[in-house]
Amino acid sequence: MESSWKETLQITLTVIVVSMLSLYIIFQLFIPDMTIKVFRFKPYVVVTASMEPVINVNDMVFVRPFDLGEAQEGDIITFLADIDYNGDKEVVTHYIYAIEENGSTTIIRTNRYFAEDQTVIPDTWLLSEDDILGKYWFKIPKIGLVLEFFKSPFGLATIGFNTAIIGAIIYLIKSDLQKD
Repeated sequence: MESSWKETLQITLTVIVVSMLSLYIIFQLFIPDMTIKVFRFKPYVVVTASMEPVINVNDMVFVRPFDLGEAQEGDIITFLADIDYNGDKEVVTHYIYAIEENGSTTIIRTNRYFAEDQTVIPDTWLLSEDDILGKYWFKIPKIGLVLEFFKSPFGLATIGFNTAIIGAIIYLIKSDLQKD
């Protein structure tokens, strides 16, 4: 009786984890802007060196929902900005340099990482609260390298090949067990 209860609990937990992971993947694929609102976090891979050595290229940063009322200068945020002034907004992670009130509008200025002995130069773009994707929570170093590998043609082929090999091994083991 004890093992039946443990098996039921294990199956239930597995179904819950797989369901949540599947739901998260569906949100990321089809409605990525809602991911942070529903799951209360969202990961981004850093692609530039603007925050080194605090956050490095290929680190994955996790952000939480942003609350303008709690924001302070020096906080790290992830946001959308037209950094090339070509009309396309890109994801950027920088420090809050200043929060300025302009009537009923709040403007947020940001800056990249600077060592303490350097002069801090703010970024040229001006952000509204709608541009902010989230506030920095934590990072996983270098995981972006793994993700880029899995997105590459070679990585996808590797996944497919390994899945086929594992499937063949399981098939052979099961067919061998059925013979006995």
